[in-house]
Amino acid sequence: MELNATAREKKGYVALLEYKDFIKIWAGNTISRFGDAVDSIAFLWMVYEMTGSTLMMGTVMAVNAAPTVLFGMPAGVLVDRMNKKKVMILTDFIRGFNTALMAFLYITGKISLWHLYIFTFINSFCEVFSSPARASVMQVLVDKKHYLSANSLRQASASAAEILGTGAAAIIMSNLGIGTAILIDSITFFISSFTAAIANIDIKTCKDIPLNIKQFYHEFVEGLTVIKSNVILRVSLAMACLTNLVVSPFNVVLPEYSDKILMAGEKGMSSILMSFTIGMVAGSIIIGHIGHLFKKSTLVITGFMGAGLGFMSFGFVDNLKLACAAAFISGTFIPVINASVLTLLQESTPVGKMGRVISTVSTISMLGLPLGYAVSGIIASGINVLTIFKCLGVLIILISIPSLFIKKFRQH
Repeated sequence: MELNATAREKKGYVALLEYKDFIKIWAGNTISRFGDAVDSIAFLWMVYEMTGSTLMMGTVMAVNAAPTVLFGMPAGVLVDRMNKKKVMILTDFIRGFNTALMAFLYITGKISLWHLYIFTFINSFCEVFSSPARASVMQVLVDKKHYLSANSLRQASASAAEILGTGAAAIIMSNLGIGTAILIDSITFFISSFTAAIANIDIKTCKDIPLNIKQFYHEFVEGLTVIKSNVILRVSLAMACLTNLVVSPFNVVLPEYSDKILMAGEKGMSSILMSFTIGMVAGSIIIGHIGHLFKKSTLVITGFMGAGLGFMSFGFVDNLKLACAAAFISGTFIPVINASVLTLLQESTPVGKMGRVISTVSTISMLGLPLGYAVSGIIASGINVLTIFKCLGVLIILISIPSLFIKKFRQH
């Protein structure tokens, strides 16, 4: 796809206005993130309401993470051979239908716990294909020199949508019910599918060579080679995998923390998540403006240490205002990590290999989640919630320390 020459001459977010098809995909994704934010509150509270068990909540979250670990890498190879536009349209449509069905069953009182396992697995499975397709598309919708601006804008707008979604979640749930909140998420999936359908996306696929086991293995190894050749990616992935392992209890114990420690119920949980996303907006804007002044390794290390301090601070507070402050601090440093690593990944990866590379990255970074979710319910049953938060923060900081002594990593 030929990029607009005017956009190349402009800087920052202004340049992105010239990329009309990027704006369409960005708008659809932003709307979908609003629905996801509403659904995240409603879904977690629905599981908590149905089971009253952190152990069962942990198993549901483990099922949600499983498709990425099981199918993430193979999906990337397939996505590189598929029509990215059709993948985006179809996966969002399926998720919209699946989520609408879940809402209907809940509203009619016919939903059971096993339904939740199936619904969350299907949505997560679709995401395994949707995510690499969108990552590949972004490489051709925006000029390379504007990747960091595009990534920071996507994070900022997604976080802003989450702020609105988490803020609206408590109101919607209180007045219209959990089922309606989940139904709203399904509608946003359909909108995202539509914006992908009207966008002009032209990206080559590698269909010329027939796909067999040998070719599949060859293309899979190509994705691994891109990661293997980049020190900062290897180190960042190791840090991300370990961090996902240790922070997974956060989502599992958050409802209990809000309900029993803060005495704030679902409104308190909504406020904490809103503060977290406000921090992400702030962090995204900051990284978009000054990120180019620092080494990416510096940004990654700073992000991990800052996030660690933020998570650890939860363990020292028992009132909602301070908990929201802790969430803001944690959220601010997340985009510092994400935007830096994603931009480096886009710069280092050929367009035709982005699907398998981003899938491999996502899979490796998510390896710790299923195990973390599976054991987090057990941990939460035997350890004080505040102690859990303190341990999470300390572990995240400890994870980032070894990278300080890797010279090749610090040079990037």
